[in-house]
Amino acid sequence: MSGVDIEIVQLIGAIYDAVIAPDKWHEALDRVRRHFHLHNAAMELHDLRARTASVSVLVNISDEWAAAMVQPKYSAELVRLLGGRERVEGLPLEEPVNVLGTAGQEAMEANEYYIDLAQPNGIIDSVAIILTRDRFRVGNIGLGRHRDAGPITPDVLAGLRVVAPHLRRAALITGILQQERQKRQVFEAVVDAVRSGIVLVDADANIVHANSAARDVTANGDPLAERFGRLQINGEVVQGALNAAIVASAEGDISLGRRGIAIPGTRADGEPFVVHVMPLADRSTRSNVPGEVVAAVFVAERGDDPKHVVDAATTLFNLTPAESRIFELTIEGRASAEIAQMLSISPNTLKSHTRHLLEKTGRQRRADLFRLAKSLGPSV
Repeated sequence: MSGVDIEIVQLIGAIYDAVIAPDKWHEALDRVRRHFHLHNAAMELHDLRARTASVSVLVNISDEWAAAMVQPKYSAELVRLLGGRERVEGLPLEEPVNVLGTAGQEAMEANEYYIDLAQPNGIIDSVAIILTRDRFRVGNIGLGRHRDAGPITPDVLAGLRVVAPHLRRAALITGILQQERQKRQVFEAVVDAVRSGIVLVDADANIVHANSAARDVTANGDPLAERFGRLQINGEVVQGALNAAIVASAEGDISLGRRGIAIPGTRADGEPFVVHVMPLADRSTRSNVPGEVVAAVFVAERGDDPKHVVDAATTLFNLTPAESRIFELTIEGRASAEIAQMLSISPNTLKSHTRHLLEKTGRQRRADLFRLAKSLGPSV
């Protein structure tokens, strides 16, 4: 891990601490915004159809601002700042979006959210990171920049690009645990209180602890299995993805990157599932995690969400966020011109990304990507 920014490593550790102790989400986002010299932060869920928003975490945002930002008028104006509903639906997950760069100064100054809420609080620029998205809702983190710090610079976006996959993973796992955990002091007790299957493993995938739900699953070997004390997954779409994620977890939070996000698989009866891997090596001493534990493996149902097939391709072929989003839109059946418009990129830039996507996946043409998606899971 030579050359790695130790402050970034500690920042990512704070993000995962928030999964174990959700009351630390405020502290985690506060550390993110301070590290990148940003003024405030908000974790929000926008309903694009109803034009409403709900807020999970607010940092350095007044009660008056918080009350206003969830109103339909301002929620719609915020979406409009990002280019409108279609543009938001096309934004890559985890990719930091510079709002000023997207909207332009003239559009910013004419936007009611900016006029009524952001500008009076000294905010001149912001970044949005899309964490989750379905047909009608988008979950995101917004980070504002104060005028005293000046516009957001490329180095800030580059740094947030490193942190974003960990924010998304933490948000996904928090969702699994939401309303299921009990406030306990010992980590195994927290794990045992959760109804989802959770297994704690060491760097060699040896099982250190499994909760009741996980033990029931491993007893029949579908999808979790125990072989000579080691955790295995049957029905893994991307062979070896779990072991690669566990090894990366042992190297520390920052090494995991996108590996471990939504590892998809299929049960013996054809039902799909997904596995999340949360690194724990960097927080054992401060969260009562046993010292040999490097990761927690979570099992959840995945329904028919093709995004998990995209995550599988991203993991298997090391796709960039742009390549991942182009793959997703392509297998949805969207034409090249439509994809370029949704991503706000030129046809030549799209061709370049698509060429790299085909090279990485070993395919010759766009049509081959459909066959690839089919091979990666039954949900496409």
